[in-house]
Amino acid sequence: MTIIQLGYVAMSTELINSSPSQTMTYAQFQKIKNKEAAIRKLERIAKSNLENCLRLLKHNKGNDIHFFRLSSRLIPLANHEALEGWDYLTPLKKELKELGEFARKEKMRIDFHPDHFVLLNSPKKEILQASVQTLALHVRLLESMGNRFDSSVCTSCGRWL
Repeated sequence: MTIIQLGYVAMSTELINSSPSQTMTYAQFQKIKNKEAAIRKLERIAKSNLENCLRLLKHNKGNDIHFFRLSSRLIPLANHEALEGWDYLTPLKKELKELGEFARKEKMRIDFHPDHFVLLNSPKKEILQASVQTLALHVRLLESMGNRFDSSVCTSCGRWL
């Protein structure tokens, strides 16, 4: 017997104020004169996004939903060239670990939903490079949640991929 378990992408219509995709544009970032203050604001937005993801996972557990696709926008501007060298993982370590631990404990499968501009088959070199960069960000975030990619078994739910 095959059991199909459905999930959804990033947003819930049930939980209010639970967006995991709050963002800041680069134009908004530039308006903050102190770069360190602007980075701290990005980190606060990212923490809020991750906390909302945990709320969504807890809601999913209560509704017997075992699969959730995380938004590509969890960490605003993480791949922006003007912020190259920004260590966004360290200040988010606690939230990332907590999210991963909850998913594993509850045997929930999580992955990312790449945005529509992620095109690995693009003939344009710059689009391909940006796509690979986005997917690499997803891997770093999943690894920071405690996931490993050295086998063909999902570390969140134990299923074969």
